[in-house]
Order: sequence, then C-alpha cells, then structure tokens
Amino acid sequence: MWRFFKALFSEKDQEFPMERLERLETESRRLQEEWTEVYDRFRRLQMRTAKQVQRLEDSSSEEPQRAESVGAESPVGTGPTLSSLSPRAQLIQKQILERRARMAKEGGE
Repeated sequence: MWRFFKALFSEKDQEFPMERLERLETESRRLQEEWTEVYDRFRRLQMRTAKQVQRLEDSSSEEPQRAESVGAESPVGTGPTLSSLSPRAQLIQKQILERRARMAKEGGE
C-alpha cells in the first residue's frame, strides 16, 4: 500500500504551480522564437524563389521578341535565329516547315 501512495505522489508531482507556470512560459517563449526563425527563413526562401521566377519570365519574354525581330529581318532558313526551343525541338520545327513548304509546292503546281 505504501508503494502505491509513493508512486502516486512522487516527487515529480511536488512541483509548485508557480514554478510549473514559469517553466511552461519559458518553453512557450522558446517555441515562439524558434517558430519566428523558421518562418523568417521560409519567407526569405520564398522571396528568393519569386525573384528567380521573375527573372526567368523576364528573360524568356525577351528572347521570343528578339527572335521575332530577327526572324522578320531575315527569311526563314537563311540564318541563325534566337529561339526559346531546345536544339532538338528546333530541328523538328525546321523539318516540319520544310515539309510544309514541299507540300505547298506540290499542291500549287
């Protein structure tokens, strides 16, 4: 019976309410500081990502405009043009345009 009461009311439970309150407040402040740091890191990371996306959008919108202006000055297939397509996609596009030109010639005769 003595062991039961001793286990039920151990020294851990003898902590006074004010001490417990102070300990919990301290832990709460620490968690709040950690959360603030994590949120700040996340916010900075998101800002960096947004800037990178903006730069990519700006550069990709400038390249097609340059390609259009270069393409307007020189006929298709006469010189190199800037494009946002990959080299493989450029090759496929060139083949498609050549085939269309052939089909137009054959159909027009």
